[in-house]
Amino acid sequence: MDEFKTNVNLAREYFDGENYSDALKTYLKALQSAREDSDRAVVWAELSWTFYQMDEYERTIGAIENTLKYNSHYASREDLYRLQGYCYLGLMKDDLAMDYLKKSLQIDSHSEKQKIAKYELAKLYFKEKEYTPAKDLFDEIEDYFFENKKDYWFSILFFKGFILYYTKRNDESKNTFDKLLKNAADDPLKAAALFGLAFIAFDKKDYLTTINLCEILTDKDPDFFDMETVGFLTASSFYYLGRNDVFEKYYTQLIMKYPKGRYRNELESLAKDKDVSTKKDK
Repeated sequence: MDEFKTNVNLAREYFDGENYSDALKTYLKALQSAREDSDRAVVWAELSWTFYQMDEYERTIGAIENTLKYNSHYASREDLYRLQGYCYLGLMKDDLAMDYLKKSLQIDSHSEKQKIAKYELAKLYFKEKEYTPAKDLFDEIEDYFFENKKDYWFSILFFKGFILYYTKRNDESKNTFDKLLKNAADDPLKAAALFGLAFIAFDKKDYLTTINLCEILTDKDPDFFDMETVGFLTASSFYYLGRNDVFEKYYTQLIMKYPKGRYRNELESLAKDKDVSTKKDK
């Protein structure tokens, strides 16, 4: 066996054993002994996965670009584009992430390996408030994840619930959050479902239910990812119920904890109506 093949095989052993540092070193040795561009393309492609496992997203992208430089018709371009999309997600470059996930799915939209690419693309559509394509993708992959990866299925229910809420389909939204609540495997997931249900209750002006749902949510997950919104829903509900004393307490806490928060203007407008003191800001 020649030096090139020996190094590639050894690098693959290191990679499979999750020894990415030695895999990287050995792939670089293989590059030095590669004679054909097709061999260089293979090594760069495998280096891209190695860099990705090391959370080195910029180097991953560079390796992918080198792969295609040496072989523009590389057989698994859909895998490279998918990986590039994931890298741009990690780099918080959503537009580029969306572009490369789409490129990957244009080549192959049916394989099982592409399910997570569709999931990530759907989340990007959701983030951009493109709710129709987001829901279409979530609908397409929901059954697969229900059967194979429940954590993703729970996440899909959460996103679909809010898509339905934002598109004014509150009954369907409630059914979706109820399904999530019923099937949730732990308290943080139950809290996520209660969060959606609190939005619906607030939208229906059912303020007592909103407060109750927010209190249960907080009890189940004190470290919930969006306690600012939970606090706002609670404070606003007390305001609309005419409980100025309790609203003032929540208002004070929220302004102090989130001085540049998303809801500051709305809270101050409510406080002004109720003549709540803002001396804490003076």
